[in-house]
Amino acid sequence: MNRNTRHVLLACITAVLLTPIAALHAAERASPLKVFILAGQSNMEGQGVADLEGKDYNDGKGTLVQLMRDPAKVPLFKHLKDAQGKWIVRDDVWVRYRREHGPLLCGALTMGFSVYGDQHHFGPELQFGWIVGDYLDNQVLIIKTAWGGKSLYKDFRPPSSGGQVGPYYTKMITEIREALTSLPTDFPSYEGGAC
Repeated sequence: MNRNTRHVLLACITAVLLTPIAALHAAERASPLKVFILAGQSNMEGQGVADLEGKDYNDGKGTLVQLMRDPAKVPLFKHLKDAQGKWIVRDDVWVRYRREHGPLLCGALTMGFSVYGDQHHFGPELQFGWIVGDYLDNQVLIIKTAWGGKSLYKDFRPPSSGGQVGPYYTKMITEIREALTSLPTDFPSYEGGAC
């Protein structure tokens, strides 16, 4: 067997051996999307203050940025900002939040998925998204449904409780269905894995 024949044979064997590995890797990327529903009231809407200062914000005390200045807390939050001090955007975890007033918020996990729609507020989705994103290999979708000042007894009352179904329970279910139906439009990098 001459040298060229050996090279061609080796290339064919390599291709045959690597094809199943490539197919397996492609199947891993299309793993099922993991969907988490975060439903609640005003805190779920996103009342956490990231970096605002001034009288209305307790002169900056209690903000996330102030907390991140504490050397003892730095390890807990270092994943949120890059070396230039900008909020990190996590592309494998997505958030979709239809605010009661204002445009739909949807995109990769970062600061700003709050009722205010700005980069200065956040809700539980921020740390929750980082935790599940680190734990799971799958793409992750967080669907936020939140309206301040609502009751579990009346507004969020599920059908299983008997009596009249709460209007915000119905609205929550509608928004969840809408989010799942809109996946390919809202998140073009969705790989199509079943939920």
